[in-house]
Amino acid sequence: MPDFRLKENEIMFFIDFNNTLVDYENEFDHYAYLDDLKTINNPAITKSRLTRCLADFEKKTGLTPVICVVTNAESKVIDANGYPGIFNDLRMTFFNHAANLGEKYNNPIDKYFRYLIYKDNDAFFTINPKADTLEEMFEGYYFDEEALSIRYSPSFRKKESVERMMSIIDPTRDTSKFIVFAGDTIKDDYPMKEIETPYGVSKIFIRPGKSKKLTYMLMREFAESKGHEFTCINRHNGKKIKNIDQFNYMNLSDEEQKWLEEYSSGDYVILAQRNNRGLVDGIYEAAEIIAGKQKEQGILGG
Repeated sequence: MPDFRLKENEIMFFIDFNNTLVDYENEFDHYAYLDDLKTINNPAITKSRLTRCLADFEKKTGLTPVICVVTNAESKVIDANGYPGIFNDLRMTFFNHAANLGEKYNNPIDKYFRYLIYKDNDAFFTINPKADTLEEMFEGYYFDEEALSIRYSPSFRKKESVERMMSIIDPTRDTSKFIVFAGDTIKDDYPMKEIETPYGVSKIFIRPGKSKKLTYMLMREFAESKGHEFTCINRHNGKKIKNIDQFNYMNLSDEEQKWLEEYSSGDYVILAQRNNRGLVDGIYEAAEIIAGKQKEQGILGG
């Protein structure tokens, strides 16, 4: 297996696919994929927006994002267009050479995309954006025995994927000073951030969603995704608390209050608008956080 270890000037981005990295409902026509690889609607909007954002992040922090797409899709499932998994979706959105009349071109976003992990995470795929065919663009590598020994319950599948990937790219965890995670579905995506890291590693989770306001109910969702089970019984009158708010929060048990207060595990959680636009907003905010931490630590950014 090649050496995939992270470089000192690189930072891992573990990003969910649908409704985070791409926004099919609002920006794409599901039925416009054609055999001649014509573009769907205008994926250039998504690509250019993300490209500018990642370039600005790199300039601000001095760190080059390395994107690992982590998806709940399965690699063996064939989509409506006859392609396996999300290979073609990813290609058509970000690496569609045919849209440029088949000419080779310099796509600035190419350097940021490097890995893909499916739900059946016994293997990971490297991404070669400049390849001409789907088969050449995605090359699979089985995880070694040590990585496969990392196991969690099905509800923590993405956490398992991230831990396995980290065992390959940063096995001693001494390179990563910052890690960025992003996903719209709290139950599936938030546990990614809960991977074990040494003291001093700053983890940032970006959640594109309906709400940019942190509420007690949202805090409960984050806490529940980590495995906590709330009863929400009012300890004074024994009645069920349907919606936790600032007026009834103190009526929860001490343990449940603690779960809410520690929903972020001390890490950074960024709430952004929905879909790819929210992801981009979150990355800009993450850059500010990291640049601030670098200044505190006396590290020169970009």
